[in-house]
Amino acid sequence: MGYIKSLLCAALITWALWASAMEAPEGVVYCYAKTAVEFSFDRSNQNNDVLLTVNGKTEKLMTAYSWFGSVQAPPKGFKFAILGAGKFDPLLVFEDHLLDADKHKYVKCN
Repeated sequence: MGYIKSLLCAALITWALWASAMEAPEGVVYCYAKTAVEFSFDRSNQNNDVLLTVNGKTEKLMTAYSWFGSVQAPPKGFKFAILGAGKFDPLLVFEDHLLDADKHKYVKCN
């Protein structure tokens, strides 16, 4: 009986370790060349802030849900823009990809 208890205990511990290792990423990760971009919404306040991580460096940024130049219709699949700096100003979020200011297309890689 002691052998079965030990075996059952070992199986439960192994399953618990495996289940905790399978944790999903917090945000969606997109890649282009050697650049990995991840974003997730910051729910600490009522603003539409995003935590944007580029190659491991995270910063808090604002979002815009309208297309630039209100007389234009937004492109198909456009969801919102992340207002960053440099090549990430803006970072356009579409249904299946991101587009930076240099027109590089980032695709989901997680």
